[in-house]
Amino acid sequence: MIFISTNEPASLSDVKAFELKRGVRLPKDYLLFLLDLNGGQLNPSQSYVKVPNWNSLELQELFGITENPNHSITNHRFTNFSDYMHQMMLDIGYDPFGQTLFMDLREGPNHGKIYIRAHNSPPNDPILIDDTGFEDEDDYEDAQLLYPVANSFAEFTAMLGPAPD
Repeated sequence: MIFISTNEPASLSDVKAFELKRGVRLPKDYLLFLLDLNGGQLNPSQSYVKVPNWNSLELQELFGITENPNHSITNHRFTNFSDYMHQMMLDIGYDPFGQTLFMDLREGPNHGKIYIRAHNSPPNDPILIDDTGFEDEDDYEDAQLLYPVANSFAEFTAMLGPAPD
């Protein structure tokens, strides 16, 4: 993973305050990322991911914990998700086409999984993610656009590389 700019590393107290406020536990690999790089703009020549059985994704930015609300995980909310799902599906980045990257913070087997909210793709039917905790029609509607990318943040970042041919 190569950045053209990064944020100042987050402090452990900032991360713990975020977890407490949101009522979640961040996966260890993402917590270490926040303490080290804390997000930023990725190098366009090294920010592609080939998503199995789907498409390629060019990641533009990964969010961190910052004072700038446009680059921070503390306040992003670009979906119709209910408050529960907004709390449990963390917006961690985006591509140049406005497709959002989410990390699943629900405890259990899905904790830490990465999904892309693929605006430019047809809805998935059936829904490709576990619907535990979904509360209303908006949750299911948004979930139809969530496509699994990786089982963990570390797996996702290991997938980043040059543009595919």
